[in-house]
Amino acid sequence: MNRTATIFLKRLGSLLVTLVVMSLIIFLLVELMPGDVAQIILGQSATPSSIQALREARGLDAPIMVQYFHWFSHVIRGDLGDSIYMQGVSINSILWRRVGHSLVLALMAFLIFVPLSLVLGVLAGVKKNKPTDSVISFLGLATMALPEFVSGVFLITIFGVQLKWLPIVSIIPIGESLFTNLNILILPALSITFVMFGYVSRMQRSSMIQVMESDYIRAATLKGMPRKYVIFRHALKNALLPSITIIGMNMGWLFGGLVVVETLFGFPGMGSLLMTAIKTRDVPLIEACVLLITVIYSISTMITDMLYSYLNPRIRFAGGQK
Repeated sequence: MNRTATIFLKRLGSLLVTLVVMSLIIFLLVELMPGDVAQIILGQSATPSSIQALREARGLDAPIMVQYFHWFSHVIRGDLGDSIYMQGVSINSILWRRVGHSLVLALMAFLIFVPLSLVLGVLAGVKKNKPTDSVISFLGLATMALPEFVSGVFLITIFGVQLKWLPIVSIIPIGESLFTNLNILILPALSITFVMFGYVSRMQRSSMIQVMESDYIRAATLKGMPRKYVIFRHALKNALLPSITIIGMNMGWLFGGLVVVETLFGFPGMGSLLMTAIKTRDVPLIEACVLLITVIYSISTMITDMLYSYLNPRIRFAGGQK
């Protein structure tokens, strides 16, 4: 077995252990929320005997660890249970369509902020202490300081209310597909882009400055190589490594941030579904949504780690020798 396969299997094993531990933590935290699930299902007029009967039927009177293993055994088989608030509707039938919508929104935001952040970050690093650098750095700081809901309200006011270029809500009309209404994604995607742009562009700027001041770049410059050749052939690959890490590590945060953005714009994604589940104390649905966000974050982190190792041979070889 080669080094790459060994490293992959080790990280996959670590990922699985992490997900099992996180599933236990998520289950315990959600179960500690105030309120009685049986009472919520039956309503305030339910009698104590009917509540107790439902608790016994759903296994809610069993020890907490027994409940966890029962839940987890169903989850690993792909059965996420039934929604409480939606009166027994399968969570699988609710969740995956919403997840698809959120993935499309996240992909659009990703396609906007990643190229924009990297290009402007490189430009700021190359133009260190010049007006271009000052403008880009100011934009990065300004966008980092704006929470998603603030930037969302700002975008709604400008492009939805004043200019009337884009819809102020991201609701999919009944009977239509998201892909026939892609304009509803623009404002939510830009709201996410604002925050992500600041982090990535500033990291790329800092990394580019550090690389451009390294000895091997100075040597390449002294040899008379064209500046563009030095930047794109020698400096850029190494300068991208920290930014790739930041982008990957923030993918989980991106899906967490969708809760705010989707709620603000009324977008029918996983984030707004999670908010609805929390408001109605739909315990199985909360557990499914939070666990899925954890899985996405963990997988994106592992992919980022593997990509970083691939692009940086020193780390790859060091990892293979352990």
